Amino acid sequence: DIQDVMELLVQHIWKTVKNVHIQVPFPRMSFADATSKYGSDKPDTRFGLEITQVPELRVDDHTVAEVLVVPSGAEIFSTKELSPFIDLMRNSQNNNESKAINSDHDLSGTSKATLLSRWLSAPSQASNTDEKSLRLKDFLSSISAKKGDLLFVSERSAYVTPANTTLGRIRTLMAQRLQSKGHLVIPSNKYNFLWIEDFPLFSREVDDANGRLSATHHPFTAPAEKDLPLLYTDPAKVHGQHYDLVLNGIELGGGSIRVHDPDVQSYIFKEILKLPPKIQSSFDHLVTALGHGCPPHGGIALGLDRLVAILTESPSLRDVIAFPKSSNGRDLFMHSPSMATSEQLSEYGLQVCSSRHAKRQLIE
Repeated sequence: DIQDVMELLVQHIWKTVKNVHIQVPFPRMSFADATSKYGSDKPDTRFGLEITQVPELRVDDHTVAEVLVVPSGAEIFSTKELSPFIDLMRNSQNNNESKAINSDHDLSGTSKATLLSRWLSAPSQASNTDEKSLRLKDFLSSISAKKGDLLFVSERSAYVTPANTTLGRIRTLMAQRLQSKGHLVIPSNKYNFLWIEDFPLFSREVDDANGRLSATHHPFTAPAEKDLPLLYTDPAKVHGQHYDLVLNGIELGGGSIRVHDPDVQSYIFKEILKLPPKIQSSFDHLVTALGHGCPPHGGIALGLDRLVAILTESPSLRDVIAFPKSSNGRDLFMHSPSMATSEQLSEYGLQVCSSRHAKRQLIE
């Protein structure tokens, strides 16, 4: 198994380089659990601050309502210190990532703009102030919120789940701020490896239940065997055999099991992704090769630069890259990109022509 081999390799690397024993097998978490609990497909599980889904607040089946509770957050942070979080929330709404997102400092009441207020004021809910207070108290109890806690409440689309949701980014920023104030300790020598699996095979290109589907990773990822029947009836619900290796909120690498059935691959190209015939034809050689009896196969790749940076505790990838690029993409060591000399072009039988000359030759 590819993941088993990778776990043993990582275990060997950490023992050899850091003299740290890493326990295997690594925990496994689904993409749905990672994004709903941590707001990220590469969660840092060294600390809590888990996000809670609150179905009672959502408007319909196309939305997800969720809340992040920061214990004693209203007492720890001043209004000024919460400005970065407010900016993050505002940008989220401006980018249509979240339909609505609010924060509440005081659990004894809610502003008219919050999702909680909207829920409490709905015709189907409580009709007077006492009943609303009781329902609010019950709700806060259900999410284990107490007086002085800070709440971030978000409503987002159920069909489009970004790699990092709004509350996921708030969770990461909150952990940094809590650390700086001494209210959260995250050991730097703690290595929480885990696999993220069960990614959706396809994603909506727009925030719409009927939006066009695109490949979440690439169009050659094999569907999960249990979901194969859904490929022909409800492809948006199909999970892929893709796996990411995550360490402390950083994606070390990823891979997948590939499609090995030519009929399945052709169906994905034509009926689901609806690739133009010209693009489909560019993969004819692949589909033909699969038809000759290609066995199930897959792989994985680790980001070597990222891995070395973590092992050496380097703050930047530039510190470990052999030939780092400048800010404008130039390789100062290799003098690249640069103009090829006539000798280099001659070696490969190439000639540089002006666009006008090339167009005339093409017509002739």
